[in-house]
Amino acid sequence: MILAVLVCAGVFIYGKTLRGEDNDRADRSLGGWLLIGAPILFLVWAGGHTGFNSVHQVPAGHVAVVYQFGAITGQMPEGLQIIPPWQDVKIANIQVQKHQFEALTAFSEETQDVFIVATLNYEVSPEAIQKLYRTVGPNYFEKLVEARVNQNFKDETVKYKSVDIAPNREIIRKAVRDRLARELRPFSINVVDLLIDDIDFKEEFKQAIEDKQIATQDALREQRKIEQKKAEAQQVIEKARGDAEAVLINATAQAEANRLLGESLSDEVIRFQMIQKLAGNIDIAIVDSIDSIILDTDSLFEDKEE
Repeated sequence: MILAVLVCAGVFIYGKTLRGEDNDRADRSLGGWLLIGAPILFLVWAGGHTGFNSVHQVPAGHVAVVYQFGAITGQMPEGLQIIPPWQDVKIANIQVQKHQFEALTAFSEETQDVFIVATLNYEVSPEAIQKLYRTVGPNYFEKLVEARVNQNFKDETVKYKSVDIAPNREIIRKAVRDRLARELRPFSINVVDLLIDDIDFKEEFKQAIEDKQIATQDALREQRKIEQKKAEAQQVIEKARGDAEAVLINATAQAEANRLLGESLSDEVIRFQMIQKLAGNIDIAIVDSIDSIILDTDSLFEDKEE
């Protein structure tokens, strides 16, 4: 508008100069046209500029917060909106938004540095956007959210030792999310979800953990070897015990067989077995006494003499 005033005023002054008595008829005619055209140019310029700046396109999922002389006077929904030239608008997003925190720093119970990458999904109530802009401002995220996320993570990770933070990441995530939701609810900022993308530590600490794991694995490997040796020794013992039991069982069985055999022997049986063992071509047999039983050799030849 200032530029329009300056340009049109310059044209008007120049036209008035051309209308002077010292100029010829052509210049005076041109000066007359400039005097008439300057106001028309100003009206067209100012009208077009005003009309252009009065039309606003509000994207879907957004609202237009209306300002008049620095004060918030209302809001407009999405779509094509026309406002007076003395008013201004700021477009506010009421969709679910995503913000990633790439450099959150916290501490463990033993004051070990913990580096966290997290993603926050949040949204602002369209009914409360005017109040939020009026009490906090358009940069409400930097003022209300960022510091709280970092502080809440610090308050949770310090409850755990460094080696316990990763296994308890889900507990930490839920605790930070729920606390953040409670703190932002009075400002009509809704925490949709909070995700932990990564948890990291200093290289020195990670190397120490890796060395400890290697040492633990080596110790377990040696322990397994010892257990294997014990198992092999136990197998040898069990085999020896089984062999001994087998020998004892065989000996017991043999003794029982001998006992039964001894109980079943009689003089007649012994004599009969001796006779059965003699070869068929033997005429005379001299035998030793067995349990005071002497075989009568004469009886052996009675059948032959007959």
